[in-house]
Amino acid sequence: MISKLCSDIENKDQCLANLQTELSTKMVADDHQQRNSILSAALRHSLNEARAAIEMITRFNSLSVSYREQVAIEDCKELLDFSVSELAWSVGEMKIIRSGSNDFHHEGNLKAWLSAALSNQDTCLEGFEGTDRRVERFIRGSLRTVTQLIGNVLAMYTELHSLPFKPPRETNISTSTSPKPPRSSEFPSWMTDVDEELMKAHPQRMHFDAVVAADGRGHYRTITEAVNAAPSYSNRRHVIYVKKGIYRENIDMKRKKTNIMFVGDGIRETIVTGDRNFMQGWTTFRTATVGELYNMSVYIYIYI
Repeated sequence: MISKLCSDIENKDQCLANLQTELSTKMVADDHQQRNSILSAALRHSLNEARAAIEMITRFNSLSVSYREQVAIEDCKELLDFSVSELAWSVGEMKIIRSGSNDFHHEGNLKAWLSAALSNQDTCLEGFEGTDRRVERFIRGSLRTVTQLIGNVLAMYTELHSLPFKPPRETNISTSTSPKPPRSSEFPSWMTDVDEELMKAHPQRMHFDAVVAADGRGHYRTITEAVNAAPSYSNRRHVIYVKKGIYRENIDMKRKKTNIMFVGDGIRETIVTGDRNFMQGWTTFRTATVGELYNMSVYIYIYI
């Protein structure tokens, strides 16, 4: 199994040695737990390789590169930083799975974060389109081990957890005889009851932490200003009300801006539009009108 996790790695001997180092000296007898211990070691090794790749890519800042290459390098650093976080979260989920948790959501989280970490490297390299690929070739080499390791771990986990030795996982079923009232079809199923009630209060009774108005009759004229002023790592919902109007801006949601909710005045009333494109020197990663793909605590809701 250890050998398979290091398959297709350029320096396989080094990979094997690193995995052995990450493994606990006291291995359990249970086959299932032993396999999960090896996968945990592979995850920690992948995390270390991702951090090393960031350090390697940072050195390219001192080179004489074009503007597009500078943007692509910064994209790569940010994307690999995402991978580091996602791998760290995966390590945490693996610890819970190894402890015998019966909650299947931990397996779903693990696979989702590994898949996201795997795709970040491809997005990084896509940013060098339109360059002479010189810098890309160096960076591709730094990413190769990270990409292969993550791919191997994801494939191995999926394979192992579909085999007969996987212990049965029972979903916790409530014994309450009182049926839960059906959720309103007006709101998506993933929205919590608290957020649903919050949205039902809009616009008359809803509390807003910040108001954005293009005409100046609010706390801020742009959404970006409101986001930048929002608290970092907030543990409660921070609601930003964007009044009707056209907002020509690209909103970049940083990971530290958590628990943010945007509320507008409705379709064709609150309009956010950006015009960044490849021909202007932007990478595809930076052309999103609202770049919040990696922020799991941002909610955008347009009141209709």
